[in-house]
Amino acid sequence: MKITARAAALSIALLTSSASAADVVSFPGITVTSAVVSHYVCKDKHEVTVSYINASNGDSFATVPIDGTPHVFVNVLSGSGARYASGRYIWWNKGNTGMLMIDGDDTAPPLLADCVSGSRGT
Repeated sequence: MKITARAAALSIALLTSSASAADVVSFPGITVTSAVVSHYVCKDKHEVTVSYINASNGDSFATVPIDGTPHVFVNVLSGSGARYASGRYIWWNKGNTGMLMIDGDDTAPPLLADCVSGSRGT
């Protein structure tokens, strides 16, 4: 589904599990080509809802709530699966699994581990 906005802006819906309406961030000249919302249940029974957004220029984004605050992640180079970065946080996604970790700290356990989802496209 192609989503366009006035002035060809990219609209990223910052969806969280508790939000009923979307806040919008726009980037001029970029159009959203698809979006998928995935609800994950993780190893420690934490639940997280992640929105994946693909843009017409090939960029991909994800929104992930951390401690109740939505963060915008940008897709970065990955050897396997999809890796998204936002500041010090990394969200790894492969198939229907995901993991949230702190970038550069290979000794720390993931913040969210063994997350498994069912998805719904928009």
